Amino acid sequence: MAKTQTKKKRQKKLQPTDEHALPSLSLVFGYIAVKELQRLEDKVSILARLGYGNSEIATICDTTVGTVAPMKSRLKSRR
Repeated sequence: MAKTQTKKKRQKKLQPTDEHALPSLSLVFGYIAVKELQRLEDKVSILARLGYGNSEIATICDTTVGTVAPMKSRLKSRR
């Protein structure tokens, strides 16, 4: 019984690193996609088209989710 509990604990410890590997890579791709853009509005527009969520966009653009969400809303209304 103790062996199965120890094995489960190891799996729980390994799981977060596996989960963080892919999001970190996707953030790098986001940085690359917008590195040449100057305006925050342009960055948000591109990242939103690529399917990034508000929190990922905020992380990539070094801003807050409270700034990104209304900007995305304005961009949608302009279309």
